[in-house]
Amino acid sequence: MKIYKAAIIGLGPSGLAVNKILYGNGLNEIIAFESEDINKRDNIFGFWLTDWMRPFENIIEKKWYNWSIGNKNLDITHTSLDKPYCVISFKTWKKFCLETKNNIEIVNKKVIKYFPEQNYFKIITADNKIYYAKKIYDSRSTKEKKGELLQHFFGINITVEDNTFNENKLTLMHFTEENNILHFMYILPFSHNKALVESTVFSKDVFHTSWYRKKINDYLKKNNINEFKEQSSEKGVIPMFFAEEKRSVNSNIFNIGIRGGACKPSTGYAFSFLIKQIQLLKNSKKNYVNTHNFLERKMDKIFINYLKNNREDGKSFIKLASNLNGNEFQSFMMGESNLLTKLKIINSMPKLSFIKELFK
Repeated sequence: MKIYKAAIIGLGPSGLAVNKILYGNGLNEIIAFESEDINKRDNIFGFWLTDWMRPFENIIEKKWYNWSIGNKNLDITHTSLDKPYCVISFKTWKKFCLETKNNIEIVNKKVIKYFPEQNYFKIITADNKIYYAKKIYDSRSTKEKKGELLQHFFGINITVEDNTFNENKLTLMHFTEENNILHFMYILPFSHNKALVESTVFSKDVFHTSWYRKKINDYLKKNNINEFKEQSSEKGVIPMFFAEEKRSVNSNIFNIGIRGGACKPSTGYAFSFLIKQIQLLKNSKKNYVNTHNFLERKMDKIFINYLKNNREDGKSFIKLASNLNGNEFQSFMMGESNLLTKLKIINSMPKLSFIKELFK
């Protein structure tokens, strides 16, 4: 009977990080379960360059020191010279995390259940096969929950005529006028003629792909981009609620990723926080770490409740952007804002609505 040092359930960005950060320098045998073919996945992860992401700076594929937030009437440009906006693709992250000294076996099966047996875990997959491991890292999570907000998106990577895009500035949020939903376009110009164009929505329900495609086409036409070649597409759903499981009483069960509370639900940013969580676990003797501090979580809940209970068309985000400089804005998005910035954020929000949410 073979007993692995650890089992990773779900080989997304956090599961891959476990292999690299926690076990990459040893000679342990690790097993990872993933029901989907990760070789077909190649979405883009965006984040601002924080101290905890600097160890991975050499695999960053593009940096932008300028970004814009606005709508058809107003455009706010932010700049940060020391903490630019960055992207890493899933394929690059996967390659980086699988190039390790340890031995990892990837099993393309769905885990049905696991339970402790003696001093290890018995793991059962959908085809009733049994595996054994001393530790469990579980990243399975609930991404949709009735009555809760979701950030859902669909994007296409396109090529266009030369010099169409300003490759030195990304469009972080360009809000459009919609009925009862918050929608914005997100544009990552990788070069003067290549970009990811993405339609993003905050709502309680995920839409059909055709809805996002129409918004993308409308945006491109308004910007005089009538001809383009679609190279690939990506889509996703990020919960805008705290989806973490209860902390396990078994010290050898680790809930990671969204399941472990790593995502910042008010902004939908996940990737770099997933990595931060695994870094914190490496330096902890416990099976749970707080990726976000108490005040950040409290402000997130107030902001999410505001979005759930009030019609928002993006003007609050634009006002927030206009009241903060680039470094302050990125510190808010990455959960690193100081008290002065937090006060600026509160002062930017609709007072009465936020006060109501504070006391709910």
